Amino acid sequence: MGLVTSVVDRVKGWYPSNKAPISLGIAGIRPVQEAVGPLLFNLVSADPEDAKFKRITSMQTLRDLNPLMHERMQQVAFYLKSTTPFGKRIVEVITNYVVGEGFKAAAADPEVQAVIDKFCSDDINNVLESIKDWCDELTTFGELCIQAIVNPVNGAVRLGYVDPQEIEFVEYGTLTAADGSQRPIAFPLAVRLKRTQYEEEGKRLLVIRTDDDPNSETFGELTGDCFYAAINKAKGASRGLSELFSLADWIDVFDQMMFDCADRFRFLSAYVWHYTLTGADEKKVEAFKKTVTQNPPRQGSVQVTNENVKIEAQTPNLQGADMAETLRMIKMYGLGGVGLPLWFFADPVDANKSTADEMTGPTGKKLTERQNHLKSLVSKILVYVVQRAIYAGVLRPDVDATVTLQVPDLMIKDLEKAAMTLAAVVNSVSVMEQNGYIQSKTAARASHVVLSQIGVEVDPDEFEKAQQEKEQRQNNLVPEQTNLANALLQLQQQNKGEPEPAPAGGVQ
Repeated sequence: MGLVTSVVDRVKGWYPSNKAPISLGIAGIRPVQEAVGPLLFNLVSADPEDAKFKRITSMQTLRDLNPLMHERMQQVAFYLKSTTPFGKRIVEVITNYVVGEGFKAAAADPEVQAVIDKFCSDDINNVLESIKDWCDELTTFGELCIQAIVNPVNGAVRLGYVDPQEIEFVEYGTLTAADGSQRPIAFPLAVRLKRTQYEEEGKRLLVIRTDDDPNSETFGELTGDCFYAAINKAKGASRGLSELFSLADWIDVFDQMMFDCADRFRFLSAYVWHYTLTGADEKKVEAFKKTVTQNPPRQGSVQVTNENVKIEAQTPNLQGADMAETLRMIKMYGLGGVGLPLWFFADPVDANKSTADEMTGPTGKKLTERQNHLKSLVSKILVYVVQRAIYAGVLRPDVDATVTLQVPDLMIKDLEKAAMTLAAVVNSVSVMEQNGYIQSKTAARASHVVLSQIGVEVDPDEFEKAQQEKEQRQNNLVPEQTNLANALLQLQQQNKGEPEPAPAGGVQ
């Protein structure tokens, strides 16, 4: 509710300062609800004024923020990411682990590899840096739109960026049922941009996907104008939500409390002189106060009084321990919501190596899911680049267009522990196979599971290929008997001085 009240408060002009809090009370909202539309999500699927009217430009859904709040959400998320250390670190740590040392594309064919290398090293694309920025933007705004521009001569692709603030709405495809009715299904069809002052309507960018229309000239090809990705999106929603959306109020509270804490702790190093006058009336107290104020005590000075005047240095007691515990509780609540451990943020708490390793489990799964999401997007872009080169004649139509995208490991693995686990599993399944408890393929599958946990990719047909290689090695170790027989015969004839016969098959 904090984001809503913030919009209302700023519209009413209550807080003109840039340091206005994001989360405010709800009092006083009612008079302007109609003007600013403070509801986060639409509560009706059509126009509340008349059920017979509905939007014709985009799908109306109960799962989306209303347009005003969606734009506000993106502004607040970017503000928090740019100005608060807590928000910045949340976005940064996700990108650091997901992107890491960078993605690397490996093609099966050298010609395809050359096309990909040229695309990635292009000064405009600068893919290695762009992947990091894409991950940041996806985390901050909840969606990412990348426009693709193709050179019609050589099929070269250059990528542009569409700011989420420029998106009006996202269109989704419809599926025609047997009764002729149409139902929206969950794939983005087009991104509609906000119109400029020189346009009658905003541009419509088709999302790049495989053309499945048999009557189309581009049937089976990737066609469209842009790539679109979204996170934290309900299946029935049309746009994604920022990773900082649910934490916005708590990040703001934490940031303000830290500022207040630092401001208050300045007074801990300050002190005041307290004079106690015994037997003095109000007139004497005021006179003494005036004298001391005009000539206050200085560092290294000497104060001499009689027994009627007592001087003490007073310092404030701000209960700093209580405030520190409150700050820590708020930070734990926020990080628990985003799924990141405290020691990612320079707070070891009571963690040791054992508990830290356990924490990386849920966190690693979350980061793996985000990495797979980004990997899918980048892989689709690379496939599109190769296809454009094939259509332009730069690559042969029958070229092997297989491209593998290599991504960094998310967590630094304990190889010693992994090796012990792998050895124990292999030994166990080998004994079970020899005793006839399991099949060889089952034993191999168990070993492959352990290999995948330490980052080794295993092909689905790995077992069959390995068996073929094993059979070939065994055949190469045993020489053909005909060759051995011919060699013995030649040796006997040489000893007898007889001429050597012509070899009958085999190698001489």
